Amino acid sequence: MRKLIAVMVIGCQLLLTTGCWGMKEIQAQTYGSALGIDYKEGEFTLYFQALNFADIAKQEGAAALQERSTVVIGEGKGESIEEAFTDLEQHAALPLYIGHINSFILCEDVINKKMKEFIEYVGKEPLLRYNSWLFVTNEDIKKVFDSDSFFNLPNLFTIIQRPETVINENYFISPLKFSELVSKFYQPVGSILIPSMVINEHHYSEKGKEKKIPTLNGGYVISKQQYKGFVSKQDLIGMKWVENKATVMFFSLNKQKVSVEIMDPKTNIKVLEQQKKPLYDLEVKANGILKQNIDNLDMEKIEKKVEIKIKQDILKTLEMGGKINTDLFNISEKAYRYHVNKWDNKIINSFDKTSINNIKVNIHIEHSENYKR
Repeated sequence: MRKLIAVMVIGCQLLLTTGCWGMKEIQAQTYGSALGIDYKEGEFTLYFQALNFADIAKQEGAAALQERSTVVIGEGKGESIEEAFTDLEQHAALPLYIGHINSFILCEDVINKKMKEFIEYVGKEPLLRYNSWLFVTNEDIKKVFDSDSFFNLPNLFTIIQRPETVINENYFISPLKFSELVSKFYQPVGSILIPSMVINEHHYSEKGKEKKIPTLNGGYVISKQQYKGFVSKQDLIGMKWVENKATVMFFSLNKQKVSVEIMDPKTNIKVLEQQKKPLYDLEVKANGILKQNIDNLDMEKIEKKVEIKIKQDILKTLEMGGKINTDLFNISEKAYRYHVNKWDNKIINSFDKTSINNIKVNIHIEHSENYKR
């Protein structure tokens, strides 16, 4: 009798501890890869981009490249972001899963008027991740989500999902994660630069048809919880020399027919304390490789010309920051973090072009590349 009771108890325990109760099969859900949010006339519009994981799984086979991968885009509306998502869920053919969302794309009106609501929504939604990428666009978000990649690869292989891969090869602005936005949004000094995404239809084509490739053309600036405006790629040219995030950059002096590859530039910012307001010294150091020198200019002369051009780039971005009353380089953050007892936030925030005491650039061209043999 005791043996029978023991067998019954063990059997009940096995029934309770095996299996995944309520677990949905992978094909029974719609897996989102990106969320887009717009705001107009008191109403949010939420866009949900879903990729066909079967298409992605087939990428190892050549047959998968013969036709375009499937992208499903949902659209819901509501007075809040939660209400817009509920509207989407109520009309979905399969349950929506947001645990794989890797990017957020916002419209300008959201960062101008409803940024706190967006931060609150992501912060309290347990499945949304803080390491997701963040972009802003003035394009139709549907068109951005339905853009092309090369060779009919899924949208997963675009700058929307993998910005670091592309930006490392063509650096001018850092990709931004949601966690970085949250850490700086309530900070009383400095600025946040959110990459601006557009659709480029002019540089690539396939079988005579233009490819619609998502790319970056500048950034939208937020400072002290206030929207400051858009800054173009051309006006952000100095960012790559100051941020200490670039590894290799191609640099050309067109009139002199000289090309130099700059490697791993490093900038040191020094705060000068014995002043009524903080002043800063900037020193940029980098090595370079000479890629082209048609006119056979002297190496020392090339170094000087490169140094002058880099300083001009930095000054151009400083001037643009002055126009929108913003510290684009976040130089003032150093005084805020390490000299908080010396000046109050109001004085630290008085940063402008005149706050830069000196800019020193030191570039060493190591050698010329030899021709292949």
